[in-house]
Amino acid sequence: MLLLALCSFIVTVTVVPTSGASRRPGNTGTSVPSTREVTRFKMRMPNVVTTTHDQYIVAPFPVKYDDVYIVGYDPVDASSDKVHHLLLYGCEEPARTDLPFWDIGDMGGICAGMSHILWAWALDAPKLDLPPDVGFHVGRNPKIKYLMLQIHYKNVMKEPDTSGIDVLMTAKPPANLAGIYLFATGSTVISPTKVVNADTTCMFKGAHTVTPFAFRTHTHLLGRQVTAWRERDSHWTVLGTRNPRLPQMFYRMDEPYNPIIKGDVLHARCVFDGRNITHTVRIGGTNADEMCNFYMMYYMKYDEYQYYEGCYRETQFKVPEYAKVTFSLDYTTTEEDGKTPDGDKEGDGNKEGEPAVITNTTTENKRDLFVVDRDWKVGIKNGQVGGLSHTSEGHLVVFHRGANDWSAKPWFNDQNEVLFQDALIPDDVIVFVNPKSGDVVKKFGGNTFIMPHGVYVAEDGAVWVTDVALHQIMRYPANSTTPDLILGEKFVPGDDKKHFCKPTGVVVDKDQNVYVSDGYCNSRVIKFTRDGEYVAEFGGLSEEGGKLGGFFLVHDLSINHEREEIYVADREHGQIHVMNYNGSFARLLSNPSYTNIYSVEYTKLLDTILAVNISTVGRPSMMMALDKDTGEVSRCYPSSTPSPLTIPHTLTYIPNVAVFIGEISSPFTIWQFRQTDNLTEPEEDIHHRLFFNTLISHIPISFVIVVVCLAGIPLAYLGVVLIFRFTSRNDAKYDRNGFQKLLRDYDSSDESEDDLVFKNSKLSNANNSSTTSATNRRYR
Repeated sequence: MLLLALCSFIVTVTVVPTSGASRRPGNTGTSVPSTREVTRFKMRMPNVVTTTHDQYIVAPFPVKYDDVYIVGYDPVDASSDKVHHLLLYGCEEPARTDLPFWDIGDMGGICAGMSHILWAWALDAPKLDLPPDVGFHVGRNPKIKYLMLQIHYKNVMKEPDTSGIDVLMTAKPPANLAGIYLFATGSTVISPTKVVNADTTCMFKGAHTVTPFAFRTHTHLLGRQVTAWRERDSHWTVLGTRNPRLPQMFYRMDEPYNPIIKGDVLHARCVFDGRNITHTVRIGGTNADEMCNFYMMYYMKYDEYQYYEGCYRETQFKVPEYAKVTFSLDYTTTEEDGKTPDGDKEGDGNKEGEPAVITNTTTENKRDLFVVDRDWKVGIKNGQVGGLSHTSEGHLVVFHRGANDWSAKPWFNDQNEVLFQDALIPDDVIVFVNPKSGDVVKKFGGNTFIMPHGVYVAEDGAVWVTDVALHQIMRYPANSTTPDLILGEKFVPGDDKKHFCKPTGVVVDKDQNVYVSDGYCNSRVIKFTRDGEYVAEFGGLSEEGGKLGGFFLVHDLSINHEREEIYVADREHGQIHVMNYNGSFARLLSNPSYTNIYSVEYTKLLDTILAVNISTVGRPSMMMALDKDTGEVSRCYPSSTPSPLTIPHTLTYIPNVAVFIGEISSPFTIWQFRQTDNLTEPEEDIHHRLFFNTLISHIPISFVIVVVCLAGIPLAYLGVVLIFRFTSRNDAKYDRNGFQKLLRDYDSSDESEDDLVFKNSKLSNANNSSTTSATNRRYR
């Protein structure tokens, strides 16, 4: 059934997305808003029905103007009885173009590339009007061609829902452009009987002044207060604070506003009350989980505007007494708190004439090369996973932190010196694991490390590790449990040839040269000989992204031996720098789909870079397959089920077995993304082969027999003719009895036997060379 309602008026514009897999979501015939008037861009869910609790449904609405400006938001029929929260995003292209709406957890994300959050609503919040001369710029020119309406439905929706908003627009350019900066946490754990603070801290690195003017707080049932501060020259100023159980609208900040400039430190804190719960609660997407969000709406001068995504760095802080906010942990139960999910059973599916129904699925997409094996478990009780690697024999190597949790407390002072030098981990934290069974093969490294980070197994079997608390790199020879080389001075951070400051990763080339990512403090890559002699260092600090060789936080390295390239993951900039062995930088891989790139690994078998990034608003944590030359995302995993990843810190790929991804958020899971098809060639060739196999499998066998027979008749005739000609030639090389004929005086050939042998040898070598070249191209 086609659902298309489109009305154009002089003042009011109404858009409802189309229905049906063959239609691209779109509208037609909308008029450009007048520069003198504000029009209503009406966005309504197209009769959505759900069958399970806590579904996140998104619908796309194209903006068919070059330049328009949002100046207000008016929720329509979005009652807290059914809607937990509502979010509005802007993007260039939606994640899906074949559906009028979809479940973002079940069938994809929100945007195909970068998403811009434009508004948020919950708990029956009222209409919002932006200040005079402030607006969100959308349309074709700013590349926000779609507005995406996302609704989190709390309960089963049996009646078709048309909740939505009216977006107030004008064509008149304002003096200031608006944006939203989000503070959020992803690894907060709320334990029974505990009051928990969830903290985030980031330094603002923008070149131009940002003026915050409104804010919104959001948690679920356990949240009691959410606050954000600006710290400048050690002085803290409250930007906004609110009880998240009150209507979750955007509230104006106190005037005069407190502008934010480069170098300011921004803090946010959510306070959760777990005193009356009986089980542990974590951050998650359902109403039974928790969230910690502080939305800061800001504006900048039109010509200086830049979109800033937000702050997700979870770091505990201490608020000065004068900047603390007072609130009560006790509260009056709101109407929403007393409600329970609808207990009705799931529906039986669609019937003719009824609205479309979104249902959840747990079936992996069979086209995926990697699928999550949720039953696979590693045979140890590991802590935060600092690094993963693998041996040439195919063993998974885990480097974990035991009971030491970097996010649990401050571990370093302002000079980057570790505060707990006696906190050596008693467990063996270097663990070799059977990748299929999860059984431990061997382990070592007890009472040696404090904060493990990176691990790399070289081609000679040596295990290289880094520890950010020790500021050291160690090499364990193959089959040894004692290091034979240690780089750096224990507990002493530095930036010279013999000192490191929180080093993160190591790779080793075929000549046994060693490359170290000296990541958290020094923003450099250092090259050493196999004996640890300093050779050179590359890169340097760049607070702005987009500069080749300019890092902010070098978090991981990977190596391509065939092309002699090193891939440098710049976590905070969300970029991958490609560096040659001599230190020259070849290219910068960047894509709107990247967020914080935590780990990278080049795989020869796939001829692809695998990378993990952490979640942002509208985009879950995931693994990406990237083109090594362009950085384009060819695939995201998992693609068809909700991602289980929370804060993935490291990954490694064991060819034809699985990709393993390690978490630093509790419970510190090591995920196995099992490979579904053995490869002996690059993945793109596998896809081509699968395509032709599928094509052939659909051709009827009778048709094949007829074609073979028809083709066989001329071939048989040609064979008879050739046999007759060769057997009847007077100058044949061999006679009919199979003996070599004698050379006659009138033979035209002047090739001696040696000449023939040499010629045939060259022909054979040429054939071998051609085969080798083709093989190299296929497997390179």
